[in-house]
Amino acid sequence: MAVALTFSELCQAGGKSQVYVRNLLTSLGLPGPAKDSRYSSAYARFVQTIIALRTFSVPLTEIADLFAKEQIVLRLLKVDALVASPTWFLDQCDNKGHKDRRLLLTGYDVGFPIDSKVIQPNLDFGVRKKELFSGKEMGEDVRRALDSYLRLLAKIMARVDQERQVLNQALQWAKETLG
Repeated sequence: MAVALTFSELCQAGGKSQVYVRNLLTSLGLPGPAKDSRYSSAYARFVQTIIALRTFSVPLTEIADLFAKEQIVLRLLKVDALVASPTWFLDQCDNKGHKDRRLLLTGYDVGFPIDSKVIQPNLDFGVRKKELFSGKEMGEDVRRALDSYLRLLAKIMARVDQERQVLNQALQWAKETLG
């Protein structure tokens, strides 16, 4: 069963103020907290991941770009057709196992290693307006979207790896200074 958190509890779980978290959500184009809203544990993991990346000095613009790329991949795999929710990109995520099959921010298990050449999209159960041209004709391609995602992911992870040593040094300094 998923835990439902208030906005205040969501902020506590991320270790940041309500203003900080609200600004993050707004910057990523997510709806702000509504009165009496509850947030899933998947949503909390998403927020914690964003906060962790910011702690490693990953620019918010890169995080937003990665988030947009994840949503494109998920739409091309037709994940948005599985649920009708404003947080559809998190609603099917449990973040358990298969690290090589998960997108970084949403934690969605795409069902295949994200760097593989074999892709199995989901069936489309949603009702969509017909487009004049098919997605393939308009240049939509899951492999191309994943390649773009993987390039940005590699850049972000290199940044995290670079900043890890700086963060470790800062933690050591705090331990020695503050006790």
